Amino acid sequence: MCDVLFVVPSMKAIVREESTGTLLLATILKENKINTDIYRFHQADLTLPFEDFISDTVENILKINPKIVSFYCRCDCFLADIILAKKLKEANSNLKIVFGGPQADASSKEVITLLPFVDYCCSGEGETTIFPLMDAILKGEDVSHVRGLTYKDSSGNIKTTPRAELIKNLDELTDIDYSLVPESIMSAENNPHILMDVGRGCPFGCAYCSSSFFWQRTFRLKSPKKIVSEIEELHHKYGYKRFVFSHDLFTANKKKVLEFCKEIKERNLHITWVCSSRVDTLDEETIKAMADSGLTSVFLGLETGSARIQKLIHKNILREDVINIVSLLMKYNVKVTASFMYGFPEETEEDLEDTLRLVYDIHKLGVRTYQFHLLTILPCTEYYETYKNQLTFAATQSNIVGNFGVEENRDFIEKHLPLFPFYFEYSSDLRDKFKHLSNHILTIFDIYRQMTILDKERFSEMSFIKLYGDFIEANKEFLSENSSDKEVSKYELGFNYLSTVYSHSDVEKLREIFKFHKDSSAFRQDSKLTNDVRNYSVDIGAVSGKKSLNEIKERATIVFFRKQKEGATFSLTYLDNIK
Repeated sequence: MCDVLFVVPSMKAIVREESTGTLLLATILKENKINTDIYRFHQADLTLPFEDFISDTVENILKINPKIVSFYCRCDCFLADIILAKKLKEANSNLKIVFGGPQADASSKEVITLLPFVDYCCSGEGETTIFPLMDAILKGEDVSHVRGLTYKDSSGNIKTTPRAELIKNLDELTDIDYSLVPESIMSAENNPHILMDVGRGCPFGCAYCSSSFFWQRTFRLKSPKKIVSEIEELHHKYGYKRFVFSHDLFTANKKKVLEFCKEIKERNLHITWVCSSRVDTLDEETIKAMADSGLTSVFLGLETGSARIQKLIHKNILREDVINIVSLLMKYNVKVTASFMYGFPEETEEDLEDTLRLVYDIHKLGVRTYQFHLLTILPCTEYYETYKNQLTFAATQSNIVGNFGVEENRDFIEKHLPLFPFYFEYSSDLRDKFKHLSNHILTIFDIYRQMTILDKERFSEMSFIKLYGDFIEANKEFLSENSSDKEVSKYELGFNYLSTVYSHSDVEKLREIFKFHKDSSAFRQDSKLTNDVRNYSVDIGAVSGKKSLNEIKERATIVFFRKQKEGATFSLTYLDNIK
């Protein structure tokens, strides 16, 4: 039994899935002598159908027998939170249900109005609210003095208390008590990296983003000394060497970033780290300092390659800045994860072609990790306020929110749009036409990259929009509503398309050519392999010499792959030369 049980949507038993915000709130309650525990989604069987997962989770929580259950609500798991709360309340009417987190904050009045089984909905930064609220509930006292709260009073009237002021000095926050994380999850041996809360807020106001609502466009960062001290403790106490910074825009303040880098170097900490940034907050001095202090990867929200859409979404990032900064990051061996969106209400095929062209251009610079998201309408955003009366249920859900329980609860979702705007869309022909883009864009890029070498005349002037359309048409039977993308590999989908362009004999040659490139890439990336041998039925010498498809002949070839200090290499032998 415990007084307060936090429920978090952690899907895997790894430390990066932990909610640092929830850990901090649980630490505050623990310091105030309130018996507290955390329940994670993965403690139930996530391979079960959605309804069985719900039943399993409810049973597990009831066995703990908490007095209060507090849900950390994100949009991707908000539906599950709601159904779990309803089932728990039905099983134990005395149980108090609290909703917190970004999704609860964004829809607090709707939650209390539409969901009678939720007793309290929290808004703003929870560190100010958590102890006064839980203490009052446990003592059966009035909660009207608690800041950032929406609830119903004894007469059934909805009450909302003022939000607490944002915490100005994040260094004053208590340190997380990591004993709240099971040892099996916390162990550095089981985790390549750990997530760290280093600051909050973004000073920008993009039309699709809800962060400006949550953090009031107020950028805050812990002091460099505080961040490095937390790194040092996690490094020495738990053995962590790689740190992922949880902050929308770590690099907004150049002075603080340079101070942080200097602090890392002065303490002689041999660690690596990852952060999120914008290209217009970076320059070569900053990138060099970050790389020298252990930065290995950066997340860039680029969103679109269209100058017109950049202005409409208030992102205002220039294409030339993207190319310049990505080139500098590559120069200092910093990997880039580039994130893009498509399906904006105002977007045209020309805009999307600009985006795909930018993606391909940075791919040529060395970027290999991408995120492609169908635009999601999030509450408290400019897009939601503009289009909320024109939304329809989205048949294809964005990978930002996924489809966890959506189909089973579609009727409920459609009746409660104010709770679930992210499952709806501003419908357009472009969204319908490109609904499979995020699943197949890398396959299309791979086809384009290879074929501009093998058949330059046909492919060099081809637009990505046309290539995508032809690819989808060639695979329509596999991508229909009654079929699953998983029935055919993306590799085979690519050859389904190529089969509509080339003869059978040319397609068979292409299979061998693509297989060679695929094997070469896998060999370079597999750190366990030092040598490998593969057979092919085409002239690999001509392939590696970037000859055209017509110039590459069938020829049995043995390729010997080898790892060397300077990288990977290969040599080849033609069977017709062996006597």
